[in-house]
Amino acid sequence: MPQLKQLPYPVYFVTLNSEKWQALLNNPDLPADLEPLYEQCIVGEDIWCTQLYIYLKQQGLNVHLVKRPVPGKICIIPYHFLAAKHLPFRSYVVAIQTDSARPEMCEQRVTLNELGVLDKTDCAVPHLPHPILQPRDRSRGTKLENLDFKGGICNIAKPFLDSDFNQQLQALGIQFRFNSDNPERPIREWGDYRQTDVLIAVRNATFADLRVKPAIKLINAWLAGCPAILGPEPAYQMLRRSELDFFEVRNPQQAIAALKRLKEDPALYAAMVENGLQRAKEFTTEQQLLDWHRLLSGSIAQGYEQWLRQSIVQKLVGRPIQFVQRILEHKRQAKRYLYLRDNGDRLFDT
Repeated sequence: MPQLKQLPYPVYFVTLNSEKWQALLNNPDLPADLEPLYEQCIVGEDIWCTQLYIYLKQQGLNVHLVKRPVPGKICIIPYHFLAAKHLPFRSYVVAIQTDSARPEMCEQRVTLNELGVLDKTDCAVPHLPHPILQPRDRSRGTKLENLDFKGGICNIAKPFLDSDFNQQLQALGIQFRFNSDNPERPIREWGDYRQTDVLIAVRNATFADLRVKPAIKLINAWLAGCPAILGPEPAYQMLRRSELDFFEVRNPQQAIAALKRLKEDPALYAAMVENGLQRAKEFTTEQQLLDWHRLLSGSIAQGYEQWLRQSIVQKLVGRPIQFVQRILEHKRQAKRYLYLRDNGDRLFDT
């Protein structure tokens, strides 16, 4: 990876999990062994705060991990760490919209799905790849024995839990595995593709929820060298260029048909693996750090400069008034999102 130029302005990543990241908050230097830290980056807030901070810090950039927004500075804050009590209007806040409502208490926002880009203050970035990903064992060749779901069993669409689906898998000599049995080390299991022959990701979620989901399961499958069977999610569909990218299924019967094709056509299996490895080059951690560097040096730095040039009246009067309006809109967006997430239409019955 080429040496990155220093950012034009320091950037502060705000975490409210101060106890969890005490070692990093009190030490400007990163430890030699980062894997134990990556294992703690389980939820989106930690991924888009601490994990991203670590990656950028490794490149020698002027980034900092803090417990509160720093007045007058660029602050990157994941949605669930945005708190009105911290008076974020005093900082230039760039909010990360994770699996959440649209953040409003901010100057700019970063979404993980192109559907979240609604105006010029928005920018979409891919989800960061798994930090400790173990690729599929290439010596397995085109063997198809394990179908893996990376996540909690509660998140898979109900029809794929029916005994009939499992019986059809067994008839094909395929074992259905849920890689989330160890709640203490889920990151290890979610990133272990060594024995994964095909990834399946067909979620139990409403259409409203799927609109904000990233394409991370597909990206990880490409990086790991595994064909993927996925539900019809917008994030996946927007990345699709050919039928070799993944199988899209809407029911267990289509999933069985896809598995039969892969079983009966080893050349197709191999082609999907090689295609995925090529597509994965667009989404490596190194590539995404380059994208983040361009973002922090470009539109975010430019927006920050404009914010700094605002008049005294705007700074002392306009910003507090605007902040009150943003709080109200933030709450409205949250209420709407939560209702649609829990009560909206679903592709599958719950």
